[in-house]
Amino acid sequence: MITSLGPAALIRIAGRDALAFAHAQFTSDVRGLAEGAWQWSAWLDAQGRARAVFLLLRVAPDELLAWQPLGDPATLNTSLARFVMRAAVRIEAIDATVEAIDAPHDVLAGRVAHDGAGWTFVLADGRGVRLVPGDPRPADTAALVEWRLRDIEARLPLLPEAMAGECTPQALDLESIDAIRFDKGCYPGQEIAARLHYRGGNKRHLHRAAAEGHASPGAGDELFDPAGALAGRILYVAGSSTPRVLGVLADGSSRTLTTAAGTTILVD
Repeated sequence: MITSLGPAALIRIAGRDALAFAHAQFTSDVRGLAEGAWQWSAWLDAQGRARAVFLLLRVAPDELLAWQPLGDPATLNTSLARFVMRAAVRIEAIDATVEAIDAPHDVLAGRVAHDGAGWTFVLADGRGVRLVPGDPRPADTAALVEWRLRDIEARLPLLPEAMAGECTPQALDLESIDAIRFDKGCYPGQEIAARLHYRGGNKRHLHRAAAEGHASPGAGDELFDPAGALAGRILYVAGSSTPRVLGVLADGSSRTLTTAAGTTILVD
């Protein structure tokens, strides 16, 4: 079965220096990414905070695709282009559709298949994904809600535009999805991120939660403890009747929080 999940935020990075450029900018080991494989990655700002989280596919020797499940591809495209300088690299946004597709996990684990229509791969939790270039198709709304609920269940630290530049890699737990390396050399924010990794000091982590109340919470909403102190922020939300939430919370926070609009957030 194939179901449209709507437009794909897809960036192509191609050219003789594509791998070297991406390796110097992104948090993952891009040079170690084999052709026909994929990995999670991120792009940090100079303060060591994540401004984009994406899945990186190496679809040819000198060509990468970056898929942001959440976020603004135009922002990533424009911002990355400023760092190209004299490198032989082309960066462009691509119109595409994301599809949920039945795919054999045992065959495609860690690999990318190209069937002429698009690129197919399987996420760690067994969900098959196909990225199909061309005019984007609208999403099956119910399927997209269910897909995002599974993102939350998998604790995927997807980064909406409202939270760009707000969270450290440790707060997003990027290590849990192998999206960051601290021993691969310099990239923007690497020194700060590595210091926090090796010396400690991170006091925020990902948490799943359920929302109860009349006002539906949204990405970037602040969360407050019973005393009114700021306890964290929401990354993204899925569902409507009893929304599920993935948020970044301060360690030791209350299990019952509220948004500014009065919605109760019950932390798992």
